[in-house]
Amino acid sequence: MGRIVSSRSLTTTELFRLAHPILLCVDKPNFEKAAIENGYRQIRLNLMLAWLLAGLELNEIRTEIAEKIRNVLPQRDSVFLTDYEMLFDPRYELDVLRLFVDISRHNKLIVKWYGNVEKEALTYAEQGFADYKRYLINDYNIVVVN
Repeated sequence: MGRIVSSRSLTTTELFRLAHPILLCVDKPNFEKAAIENGYRQIRLNLMLAWLLAGLELNEIRTEIAEKIRNVLPQRDSVFLTDYEMLFDPRYELDVLRLFVDISRHNKLIVKWYGNVEKEALTYAEQGFADYKRYLINDYNIVVVN
């Protein structure tokens, strides 16, 4: 289902024609600038999410986090998602890529990926750390721009 697209030959026009969600795994400021110029709202999720989860018990967070995130995002709008690292907190037991796919059902979504691409997988953090995650790209309906 998922696929990898090389950023070397990809123009900004072609970028916006790709299926969503798009995970930008390269540092291409022109792609990020183009997203903003093309109406994508940059959402820095960490601070908003911290406020939404404040005072909740862990079991409440686990059951409500995905819904709270969907509710804080502008509906039917294009979103450029950055600063979302707290989603990887292992206590939340959240499949972050599945969340991105769910969000993309209602929003055009570009995500600045803070991890790495390893052949057919995306990783977040380093092995041995509690927040380490490894996702097989083919398990998700995503486009990885590398």
